[in-house]
Amino acid sequence: DHAFDLRRAFAQDPDRAQDFGIEAPHLFADLSRNLIDRQARTLLVQLARECGLAEHRDALLAGAHVNNTEDRPALHPLLRWPAGTPQPAERLKEIHASSLSGLDEMLSFAEQIRLEKRYDDVVHIGIGGSDLGPRLALQALAPHVLPDAPRLHFVANMDGHELAAVLRGLKPERTLFIVASKSFGTAETLRNATSARAWFEAQGGTDLAAHFVALTARPDAAREFGVGRCFAFDDGVGGRTSLWSVIGLPVAVAIGRVGFEALLAGAHAMDRHFAEAPPEANLPVQLGLLDVWYRNFHRFGSRCVVPYHHGLRSLAFYLQQLEMESNGKRVDAHGRPLPFDTAPVVWGAVGSNAQHAFFQMLHQGTQVVPVEFIAVREP
Repeated sequence: DHAFDLRRAFAQDPDRAQDFGIEAPHLFADLSRNLIDRQARTLLVQLARECGLAEHRDALLAGAHVNNTEDRPALHPLLRWPAGTPQPAERLKEIHASSLSGLDEMLSFAEQIRLEKRYDDVVHIGIGGSDLGPRLALQALAPHVLPDAPRLHFVANMDGHELAAVLRGLKPERTLFIVASKSFGTAETLRNATSARAWFEAQGGTDLAAHFVALTARPDAAREFGVGRCFAFDDGVGGRTSLWSVIGLPVAVAIGRVGFEALLAGAHAMDRHFAEAPPEANLPVQLGLLDVWYRNFHRFGSRCVVPYHHGLRSLAFYLQQLEMESNGKRVDAHGRPLPFDTAPVVWGAVGSNAQHAFFQMLHQGTQVVPVEFIAVREP
């Protein structure tokens, strides 16, 4: 019912703000301003139980082949699992050890880049998950970039203008290119990498292998391109969750081994919260149920994300891929047409710029758009 009266809900329930607040690692979410009451929340949790959400979550964390299309597990939580702690499933032990070894090799290389001071600039070439995650993380963690880190640049667009703007003023002998592609067959990434290689050679650059490294699940294809070092990750790591793998190299170069390990630890803390918190106090579960509530019961077609921190200016772009590429399907895991709507359109911009761009529509327009406001307590 769109006529839900939020003011009346607060007046009738003095504990609403407290009871609809959820504490999670490094986060507090105030969900009390949503168009939902206790009864609806209870029914949504019941719906999650009937749909087997807990069983699907446990299968994901245990390394089951939850990716039906490719018959693979989704291993991103394992990338964040600390060394020396029991894995959620015995069959993951070997994969976990391999992931830790690859991560350690990548982090050692990142330290080497800073210590040797061979490169003034590092250009990361990727697209989609190979670009959006590292780009967002580096922007968000800008205050933690180490003083001896080289300058970091990102190139994703294939039209040539982004690459040209980045290369302007760079010296080939002082530049390292990171080519990030899970398949090492992504057309846009290979076009930009080929253009970067041509620029390097035209500018008199020598020793191509010392200036190009690859992050990929297909190291053979990368070596054919001419890269020197190649950091591989498992096929079970999806592109949109690959930040936590060796794809995070540019972030590690910027913030160092200790900083990157802290990033992984923060993500693992949220994994544990997702795995262990009851559904009523489980932030990922409650946010997912709100999407179901708004999309299928209120018929709202989109959700707006407005972070009030310049470092999170790319968050909406990251969430667009993470959510809409994952959930924007018209069939279920078995290929059967779905009788309900799936992902809402995710969009947004950084505040307070957004207030002077589209907030008038949010306040005065004919569409109801749920908005997530994000504030940062400690930069």
